Amino acid sequence: MATRISKTPQSPTQKADKKRIEVLKAAGKCFRKTGFHQTSMQQICAETGLGPGAVYRYFTGKEAIIEAMVEDERRQTRAMLIQMRDAESIQQALSNTTRLFAERYRAGGDASLMTEVYAEGMRSKRVGTVLRKIEAEWIMGLTNLLRIAQARGQMDASLDAAQTALFLTGMWDGMVIRQHFHAHDDQHALPAFFEMMIARLLTRESKPEKPGKAAAATQANTAAPANEAREPAEAADLRQLSLI
Repeated sequence: MATRISKTPQSPTQKADKKRIEVLKAAGKCFRKTGFHQTSMQQICAETGLGPGAVYRYFTGKEAIIEAMVEDERRQTRAMLIQMRDAESIQQALSNTTRLFAERYRAGGDASLMTEVYAEGMRSKRVGTVLRKIEAEWIMGLTNLLRIAQARGQMDASLDAAQTALFLTGMWDGMVIRQHFHAHDDQHALPAFFEMMIARLLTRESKPEKPGKAAAATQANTAAPANEAREPAEAADLRQLSLI
């Protein structure tokens, strides 16, 4: 006689989490099709196959659904920062991140969903507050990584790390939107070009004028204190990064 393998029963919390994820997926599908404001809660209910009462049990409305999507984005960005921290070099970390952004938003209309979420964050104070928190965490984490790379000599030390973090993030956001409108092109060409340009940006150093004897002496006298000051700064950045 065949032995029946019984499935482990799900707890009420696990069932609720599963339903919640199903509602988020259905809502995301609707938002991609018609946009956030054109989508009604009735459409989301129809997409899930659940009644309004069941959907409202998990989310009070569309704004709450957007907030949950933003929180999911927060978890993913934290995971991405940890991956970047564990890379062999900043160049490798940024190269991997470029590919991750490209692959994540290439299919399924996620680029359009991303723009819907950010647009709503500009309209809604409630959603905007959550988005700004995620943005601050992401930029701080990336800035710390860049500063550590500068201290290790892996990156042009003359660049402002915080502004570079903002610039890189803007490049990645722009890349995922551009590849949506150029989907017929080689899907690897644009990310590869971005990788190359980022590497050039971070390693480019201007050629200084040859210092005279007096300037050379001044540099020799100030080199040791500068190096000593850099070590505690790097240690502080590492401590901050460990909190991520």
